[in-house]
Amino acid sequence: MTSEHSIHLGNRLRLCAAYVRPQAALCDVGTDHAYLPIWLQQQSRIHCALACDVRSGPLESAKTNIAKFHLQDHIQTRLSDGLAAVQQAEAEDFVIAGMGGELIARIVAETPWLKNRQKQLILQPMTRPEHLRAAMAKNGFALLQEDAVCDENRVYTAMLYRYDPLHAPIDATQCYIGALSGKTAEERRYLKRQADFLQKRIAGFLHAQQQEEADRLQAILLQLQKCIQE
Repeated sequence: MTSEHSIHLGNRLRLCAAYVRPQAALCDVGTDHAYLPIWLQQQSRIHCALACDVRSGPLESAKTNIAKFHLQDHIQTRLSDGLAAVQQAEAEDFVIAGMGGELIARIVAETPWLKNRQKQLILQPMTRPEHLRAAMAKNGFALLQEDAVCDENRVYTAMLYRYDPLHAPIDATQCYIGALSGKTAEERRYLKRQADFLQKRIAGFLHAQQQEEADRLQAILLQLQKCIQE
């Protein structure tokens, strides 16, 4: 995945990278091999970075890659469960990518100092995005931007959040759609996947004779299908 002088970043992580503010102090949670902070540093996009992972194996791989590209003075590594071992003043932008939506929501909820308008959260859930959006809104975080991208024949979404309780509330439909409008082929593909998921849930509720819940999801599905068709 890497060459001697540069690192390759797939579309999923490039989308996350696009949300990072210029010359920010970055914290990459679940850094795995530290590809994201290395790439951003190579592009002179960030001031410094903290690469965190809960597992020692991936963190050792991160250290190896950081040393390979001679970036030890710019990127630190840290063994941390979420943000438990990170201090508030150490970063401004936080990337939490490649995890389930429920886990990302838990990490944010367990870190109260993220409720700071100067902090920016870049979230990329692999599952349960609707749960993540609902949890973020409940905790006072406003969704500033969201985009979809295809990477290795899969479609992903990344979300940009900042603490702003006045603009945080969302309705049930927005939990499934987010800030996507179907304006690109990638967004329509993502929304189609969400529609398929909703149809399965509706069928399950109908089978269980839970008509009220099925009707609630059907209303959301209709709004989602409008975005796909427009």
